[in-house]
This record gives sequence, C-alpha cells and structure tokens, in this order.
Amino acid sequence: MRFLFTCIPGLGHFNPMVPLANALKKVGHSVAFATAPAFADAVAGADMEFIPVGLDWDERRLLETVPELRAVSKIYRGEWIMNNIFLDRSPRRMIPDLLALIPSWRPDMIIAGSFDYGGPLAAEISGLPYANGNYAIRWHPWVLKHAVGRSMARLRRENGLLADPELTAFGRYIDLCFAPPFWSFEDALLRPGLTRLVRAKVLSRDLPMRQRIWGLRALIAQRLFSRSLRLRPEQTAIGATTYFIGEEGDPTQEHSPPPGWLEKMPRQPTILVSLGTVLSAEYPDIFDKILSGLAKEPVNLIMTMGGSDDPARFGPQPPNVRIVRFIPQHELRLLLPHVDLYVNHAGHGSVMEALLHGIPLVLLPLVSDAPMNTQMSLSNGVTAELPPEVWGLSPKGLPVIRADMLTPEIIRDAAMHTLRNPQYRNVARKMQRNLAERPGLDTAVKLLENVVSAQ
Repeated sequence: MRFLFTCIPGLGHFNPMVPLANALKKVGHSVAFATAPAFADAVAGADMEFIPVGLDWDERRLLETVPELRAVSKIYRGEWIMNNIFLDRSPRRMIPDLLALIPSWRPDMIIAGSFDYGGPLAAEISGLPYANGNYAIRWHPWVLKHAVGRSMARLRRENGLLADPELTAFGRYIDLCFAPPFWSFEDALLRPGLTRLVRAKVLSRDLPMRQRIWGLRALIAQRLFSRSLRLRPEQTAIGATTYFIGEEGDPTQEHSPPPGWLEKMPRQPTILVSLGTVLSAEYPDIFDKILSGLAKEPVNLIMTMGGSDDPARFGPQPPNVRIVRFIPQHELRLLLPHVDLYVNHAGHGSVMEALLHGIPLVLLPLVSDAPMNTQMSLSNGVTAELPPEVWGLSPKGLPVIRADMLTPEIIRDAAMHTLRNPQYRNVARKMQRNLAERPGLDTAVKLLENVVSAQ
C-alpha cells in the first residue's frame, strides 16, 4: 500500500509523524512526505521520500520565510499564523499541488498531521480515504466548530465540496490520536484555577485593555462551552473512529547509559531547558533569566538553544552548566531518562517527551497550542502554578507568559519547588505508566491497512 503524509513544515509537526511512517515502511508499505519545499532537508534527514508541495515556508526559519510576520506583534503571531497560514495560505496552496500529484504518485491513503487541512481536503476531492494523525488534544466538536468552522466552510466551498456545518469530515475514516487519552478540552478550559486567573486579569489594571477584552471573551466562551456540555453531553464521547496510539518503544524499561558528557557532570538533579526551534529565536532573553536563576543552584543545568542562538555568547560556565545550540533526537533519547525536571515552552512534543519519561515540568507558554497544554498539565498536577504577575492573556484569552515580567527568581523558585516536592514526580510517573498502556504503532498500522482494504 502507498501512504502519503502531509504536514506543516516544522519539527514539532513532522517529528510526531515519523515513527508511524517508519512503522509503515517496516512492514513493506511505500511512504512519502508532501510538505513545503523549504523543509526538504528535515524530511531527507529522517530517511523519508520528500515531495515539495504548497506554500514555501519553514517554521524553523519563520521570520525569514514569512517576513511579513516581523510587522506582527509577538502576542498576535500565533493567532496570525493560525488564521493566515494554517487555515488559509497553506491549504490553498497545498490542495492544487496534491491534486496534481495524486494521479502520478497514486496514494491509497493520505495521512495528515495536526493543523494540516489541505491533505484531508485534497483526499476528499480525489475520493481517497484519509487519516488524521492528531498529536494535539483530542478536539471537542464545539471547540472545533468555533476554532475552524468558518475557515473550513470557505475552503470547502472554494473547492466544490458539499457543506459540512457539523465538521463530520474530521475523523471520517480514522483519527489516530497520539495525545494522552486523559487530556480533554473540558478539563483544560473549565479548570477553576483558569477561570479565577482570567477573571482576575480582566478586573485588574496591569494588562492593556485589549488583553482584558480577550479575557472577557474567553470567560463568555467558557460559559457557552459549559452550557453546550450540559445540553449535548454525548459530544464528550470518544468518536467511533478515534484510536489512542502510543509511541515506539517503552520508556519505562531499563535506562540506557546517559551521554558521556552528562556522566562527567556533578551527581545532582538535572534540569533540561528548551524553548523549541521557533521561540528560542524570538525570546533569547529568557535563556539569560533561566541561567541567572539556576546556574548557582545545586542542579545540573542543560540548555538547548533550538539551533538559532550561539551558546558562546554566555561565556565560560561552571561544571554544572552545559549550553548547546541543538540536541539531536538520538542524543535526547539517551538524555531524557536521566532528567529530573524539564523547563520548556509547553509545545506538545516537549510536554509529551517529559510525560513519556515521568518527568515533572515547569512550563512557559508563549504562543500556539502552549496555553492549552499548560492548562492540561496544571489540571493533571504535573506542573506547578506560576505567580499571577507573570501572566498576560493571548488573543484567545488564555494565559501566556509575559516575558518582561519573568524574572530569574520566579524561574528559580518554580524549578526548585517542583524538584523538592515529590508529588509532581509521582504524578508524572503515574501518567507515564498510563501512557505506556496505549496500543502501539503496530496497531495503528493494522487500523490503516483495514481502512484502505475496506475501500
């Protein structure tokens, strides 16, 4: 069988799909990735066939490949990318390219990553089955409709597809969900602590009026969502085509030896820090604050700059500090079993890396899906609350870090509190065990094969 993957050109979107692609290749199926031309090196580096399609951009070099984003305020950028790229330019450019490709490549199925809407629409136009490889929180129908409903209606209309007001096309054939089964929009959006924080921010005067208005809208949406849950409780049920799938390998098994450089560091708790490939370049000063807050504590501090900054700018460091430009995936797999705390930007991949290894978190959400991942982690008890003054509100009205209010002392206190309180590690290990119980990629392969065979 022939499986064509489509995804947003970013490591956070591509990497979660690679294990499934490898599992399909392992049993003899043909696999290729169709994504932006600028992302060719990442696909080739994973030993996958690459097919250039669609808008030529790259999340790793966001300001370089989407230069007009420079004129957009940082707090708006996540919303701007969602509305102008994910829900507009990307699918509009990808759909015609895929329609031209499909007759020659002859896929039996298209497998689309989260936030890629062009792949499924092109499949539907061509009469092909498609799968969603969902590595974000499982969508609730009410949230999905309010988040993408209008944009999807426009795209369907422009491409001659029948109207789908209830968005039944999502998961029509199969929805492979790589997010934790115990994550839900209900738990994240209706968390009492979230309501209290947003309400306090709306009523305070420490934020610009526009952010307070965003918060007010979020509180109204929260009430509407709660009302919808009461009126249509059946929508909380897991769909008949949704399957929760685990990652390759079992992180609960015996640890491999750590990287050689880690063995040379002092015998004390290890903190890993990452802000991802995109945000590392936009918020370099956060690394300075983390270093200032933790370098002199009795911990090993490992900071990866996401490939966008020069570690040499920090100057010489003591033996307990290691700063690198980038940590490759194979080295990260060796390192994670020996990490005691993961400080990151709350991107889905980074949060899942921690949970799969039973590592508690300190989360610094800045844009994109990070605020939702943070609320889920707070709801589960795997990360600690940060003080109110550090929070602003995103255009969706969800709490995001105010980088100017983040201090070395806040970072130090949060990190040391989480390390010293075993409740966070205990919760993380419980979540690790629960995640290990999910069916593996071999199950996903059989499910995909069955869908294709049934056509």
